[in-house]
Amino acid sequence: MENYPTDAYACWVDGREERGTDCTPLVDPSTGREYARVTVAGPEMVHRALEKARECFPAWKETPATERAQLLHALAEGVRRNLESLAGLLSQEVGKPLKSSRDEAASAASLLDFFAEEATRLTGNIPLLNHSREHVLVLREPLGVAVAIMPYNYPLSTLVCKLGAALASGCTVVAKPDEHTPLTTLRMAQLAVECGIPAGVFHVVTGPGRQTGRLLVEHSTPRVVSFTGSTAVGKEILQVSAKGIKKVILELGGHCPAIVLEDAPLDSILPQLLSQALKNSGQYCYRISRIHVAQSIYDRFMEGFKDLAKGLKLGPPSDPSTDLGPLNNAQILSGVSRQVEVAVREGAKIEWKGTPFDGPDGGFYYPPTILTGLRGDMSITREEVFGPVVMVSPFSRLHEAITEANGSPFGLAAYVFSRDVGAALDCAGKLEVGSVWVNRIHQAYPQAPFGGVKESGLGREKSAYGLHEYTELKTVYLSY
Repeated sequence: MENYPTDAYACWVDGREERGTDCTPLVDPSTGREYARVTVAGPEMVHRALEKARECFPAWKETPATERAQLLHALAEGVRRNLESLAGLLSQEVGKPLKSSRDEAASAASLLDFFAEEATRLTGNIPLLNHSREHVLVLREPLGVAVAIMPYNYPLSTLVCKLGAALASGCTVVAKPDEHTPLTTLRMAQLAVECGIPAGVFHVVTGPGRQTGRLLVEHSTPRVVSFTGSTAVGKEILQVSAKGIKKVILELGGHCPAIVLEDAPLDSILPQLLSQALKNSGQYCYRISRIHVAQSIYDRFMEGFKDLAKGLKLGPPSDPSTDLGPLNNAQILSGVSRQVEVAVREGAKIEWKGTPFDGPDGGFYYPPTILTGLRGDMSITREEVFGPVVMVSPFSRLHEAITEANGSPFGLAAYVFSRDVGAALDCAGKLEVGSVWVNRIHQAYPQAPFGGVKESGLGREKSAYGLHEYTELKTVYLSY
């Protein structure tokens, strides 16, 4: 792309750009062509970033909560002022339509405002033990240096989930974006300094996970590692972090079910189900990948669901009429293709598949796909599918649907639809997940904790609980 510099994008360490001796290409998902290069941070740069974060931690910890809040509000306003340029970077590096990129940037700004307010609400505790001339003070203190490792699908949203909570609680941060999508994270680090956040508080090092990411996790300085990504990598991070007894926050894979009971209002829920299954071309953790539909309404559901899916337009992010853009990279495309091929070999049926997009510039496009004829022993029913593929199955008895929904090793989110609120709540109580949406689908609220159970992760993000993840309790026995 002619608008990009010929030299590699630099990392951001101690408030300035820092280039290494090695770099890696950035590939446009809509064309498959390289458009820029970015520095790969090696051991010395990673060490420097972490040590600068450690040096700045005491001063940031002692900064009054009201001042930290003001700085986070300033960063939120910085995001809003630069919304169009940030959205352009997101669209370029992720491959999502520009409207979706604007939504992500606006959501990130709002989330920063939320964490700014939460910075002033962290509290301790004084148990009323009534011991003579003694009080017990239960304090909550920031852990120290936090490492934040983000995925490619929502690089700005996931950054802010970690950065906002960490900075609000008094931690300093070294972030590593996914190697395919580093640009918005680098721009956010620049904005942070422009908005008054001290230079040593937020650093960004770029490079592949197995190289730069491993250096961060293995280093002795970080006290907490927050990672969003695959379960396989999360397990590696947990294993490596155990050597230094680091706290780990893991937001991992999902294979989220929706259960549609026979009295569900199909006309109102079908558009929601389709959106939650296929938006961002299926590349997000709490998308609906499995839909269990009561047998009595299955045919009507499938007819309506397919009709809506046929109206989706697959195309380049630059086209305002595009609903689904490309997958982010060649590895993701080949993985989704393989999963569907294996499913068909194992007996699944492609109920409907959209028209492939053969753009003149190439790119990593996969058409929206609906699979039926699934069995619990098929590979695709137990693997996360990070693409526009959704599985639909009928059920005769509700307990069968719940059993199938819980049969996955994942437990991130689930969705239940029924006019019978009692039945829906009974169902929600039996689902082994971290969040359940009943009768309506919307974005996870900042005020509510988000995270999974089983192989979907550890800990929680967003809400006051998300801030607590970056703190540790200290008990002070005060005698006088």
